[in-house]
Amino acid sequence: MKKNETSILWRVIGTGYFLFFFCMYFTTPASAYIDPATTAMLTQIIAGVFITLGVVFGVFRRKIILFFKNMSINRTKRKLEKQMEKQSEKQSEKQSEKQSNTND
Repeated sequence: MKKNETSILWRVIGTGYFLFFFCMYFTTPASAYIDPATTAMLTQIIAGVFITLGVVFGVFRRKIILFFKNMSINRTKRKLEKQMEKQSEKQSEKQSEKQSNTND
């Protein structure tokens, strides 16, 4: 991973931790009874969400990887184009200096 991608990842993780602890700090105890069937249903819902996300990621994994690779390739391509432009500008300046020196 590159430095920029790592910093984004840490920001996402940090935001997640902040939101989790923020919610935990500002909750009030309900003193309520949770039926075991409700707990089982919530567990099934959460498991279903994670399984669905896993399947979606598995199906689209290749497209996701190619998307980020193309972003990286395009970024590198733009950097190289800028470097080429700078080099061509320097070369044209040198040629114009040589021509002005030969004309004098």
